[in-house]
Amino acid sequence: MTVTTPPHATGAPQRSGTPHRRRPPWPITVLGVVTAAMAVYLISAYVPPNVATSRIPTRGTLHYDLLVAHVFTATVASFTGPAQFWPWLRGRHPAVHRWAGRAYFFAGVFPSAVLAIPVAVMAPFGAANQAALGLLDVLWLATGIAGYRAVRRRRYADHRRWMIRNFSLTFGAIASRFWIPVMVLLTVPQSSSAAYNSDQIAVSHDIASGSAWLGLAVNLLLAELYIQRRYGVPPHRSGKAAGAAPVDSHR
Repeated sequence: MTVTTPPHATGAPQRSGTPHRRRPPWPITVLGVVTAAMAVYLISAYVPPNVATSRIPTRGTLHYDLLVAHVFTATVASFTGPAQFWPWLRGRHPAVHRWAGRAYFFAGVFPSAVLAIPVAVMAPFGAANQAALGLLDVLWLATGIAGYRAVRRRRYADHRRWMIRNFSLTFGAIASRFWIPVMVLLTVPQSSSAAYNSDQIAVSHDIASGSAWLGLAVNLLLAELYIQRRYGVPPHRSGKAAGAAPVDSHR
């Protein structure tokens, strides 16, 4: 006769039938709070739309309308992006993860990046600033498309790498605001020197350009360092194996 000992008699912990809801890891929580707070601050100047309260000088009605549309769609990306990196949500509620991802790309990144290109061309802070914003927009769009194509092909490890790069660019516009005080400290003391000859327009252009380039470059660098540290270098795929869906060991 086999005697079955009840779990409570052995002192073994009993598992509840209801799975415990895990909170997001603290870096994701901090990232989400900072992103949401800055997004609310940035969009507040455009609710309701009023050209007089715009934080960026605009060149006419068309420029302002494109800017407002870009800001609103970028806000969608800012709010839905951090949720994509919550492991519990991805594992326990994949449908919510997928729909949030669709909203992030199709209602946020894609339209915002397309709208941002003419906004960058018409930006009033000089060619260096326009180049930084233009490159950011192109990379934002390219990494988003690459991430979408990867998940459609069920290459989830590649998808995760591309979306980390993509969100680093989503956060780039926010990060550039934190670089503005640094650029002010670097440029304003030189404003009366031979570098600027008291030309305040040149000073403001360098502040805007430098902060934009730093927001782009530093974010991408940190994203790549994180990817290499967390996931390593992806294995080389032969032409025969490229069509197969690889096993994702980091889900």
